Amino acid sequence: MFGSFNIICSKSNYVRLGRIFCILFIFFLGLSNSVYSEDLVSDNIEEKTKVYLEEILVELYKPEEEIREFYTQRSFDPFWLKSKGIILDLIASLKEAHKHGLPSSRYPLDELESIHSQVDPSQLAKLELLATEAFMLFARDISTGILVPNMIDENINIYPTRVDAKIILANLKSNLNIEKYFNNMAPKDPDYQSLVNELENIKNVSLKSLWGNPVPTDVVLAFGITHENVVKLRSRLNKMGYPVEDNGSMVFDRQIESAAKRFQEYHGLNPDGVFGKRSLEAANVHPNTRAIQILVNLERLRWNNRPREREYILVNQPNFEAFFEKNGEKVWESRVVIGLPSNQTAEFNDFMTHIIINPTWHVPKSIAVDEYLPMIQNDPNFLSDNDMRLMVRGTNKVIDSTLIDMQAFTPDNFPFLIKQNPSNINALGLVKFMFPNKFSIYMHDTPMKDLFFKDERTFSHGCIRLQEPFEFAYSLLRDQTENPEKEFQEILTKTQETQLNLNRDIPVKIIYRTAFFDKFGQVQFRSDIYGRDALVFMALSEAGVKIF
Repeated sequence: MFGSFNIICSKSNYVRLGRIFCILFIFFLGLSNSVYSEDLVSDNIEEKTKVYLEEILVELYKPEEEIREFYTQRSFDPFWLKSKGIILDLIASLKEAHKHGLPSSRYPLDELESIHSQVDPSQLAKLELLATEAFMLFARDISTGILVPNMIDENINIYPTRVDAKIILANLKSNLNIEKYFNNMAPKDPDYQSLVNELENIKNVSLKSLWGNPVPTDVVLAFGITHENVVKLRSRLNKMGYPVEDNGSMVFDRQIESAAKRFQEYHGLNPDGVFGKRSLEAANVHPNTRAIQILVNLERLRWNNRPREREYILVNQPNFEAFFEKNGEKVWESRVVIGLPSNQTAEFNDFMTHIIINPTWHVPKSIAVDEYLPMIQNDPNFLSDNDMRLMVRGTNKVIDSTLIDMQAFTPDNFPFLIKQNPSNINALGLVKFMFPNKFSIYMHDTPMKDLFFKDERTFSHGCIRLQEPFEFAYSLLRDQTENPEKEFQEILTKTQETQLNLNRDIPVKIIYRTAFFDKFGQVQFRSDIYGRDALVFMALSEAGVKIF
């Protein structure tokens, strides 16, 4: 420090006032950085601490091998005891964990804060290691979450990649900016920081009851209606951020209809401006419920914290939407139908490898015996009317169902396979998109187009039906053929099952996000259609996460 003093002040040595100014400058400069430059302990205590640190790491304590290696390379020289500033920054970050939906109780704050009053070298050695472990734990927590996803529900097949200890410890350097480091470890998805901010906003709403009173659900409210409940809806929407003149009018006019439509759009409801039971229930949601959704979705974003691929296909189940993104631009979007609550579509990541045009449907056994067998028994023409074939299992032999006693079969002894030929009435439509996986889930066309106009589209047996399958096929093939539409249509007209391999494997992400932001920066909420948010929040609560 004094060497720097001589350099800074060398031109003022001839002027006494200048020397005084320099001395005062350095003095106050030192004060401003004193917390960060002052050692926590004396050199003597630090040397003794090194001895205990080595003893603990070598003989008594069995940490992750990387921790032992880290301190061995430092000749057991403590890191956190070097300055008060660095340990204070760590403590400050751990105290802010709740802002990310992480429990501060998970980290040893009381023990770490005691480090300032500790002079026992053996205890300081333990606290040194405790600080390192807390640093590693929070780095991993904020990066990949605190839960094991597939232990929560069998349909959540997400496997976060835990950050390697060596990579974390390599950042423990004297110039480390703790806050910046942890922020860099958090997910880069823009929704993450937006949800962190929204959590703080919702907290304020909840504590101050800013949304006001709920609206009674006994009357459907729509344009032209005059009712006292309109006054309550007008007030509620206005306070929730959907501007409408809060003038006490009981008339459901065009202004409130416009606000009602925006609300419905942002909550995944049909934006018709008619406020029936579902819309009113969504408007009456307590802010704490929204806070829970945000906490769960922050954790989900941490599970999927990995670099975004140049191109990928994403299906967000609660939003009933799929899209194909290339170089940051959506080149295809579609409404989707997903699995029934009793046949849930799983969450997982995989790779799309090929498409099949004019697919044959090999009816799964569960559907064949539970749904089709009773229909065949009630209607001898059911198979022929639906262009289906009854086949001997393990062979290509076709059986005429009208020549055998179908009443003799039950779900337990049904020996046949059912196949549906390629056609317009095929349950898979005219094309399916394959990303082979253990769930036998794929995307496909469907003849049941009317289902895409429902708000909640949980009607399949687990596979994902697309409203715009042809456009999807063209988008996928555009990188490997000059005229994808022409090639696709030529194959389609042949009415024969044909496989087209993609020239690259494209990542597929089947996700479950009930809180996200649209391209305009507006937060959107969706229903917990499968009840998975409830399970995740239960696990988060058990881990110490609190709403506020």
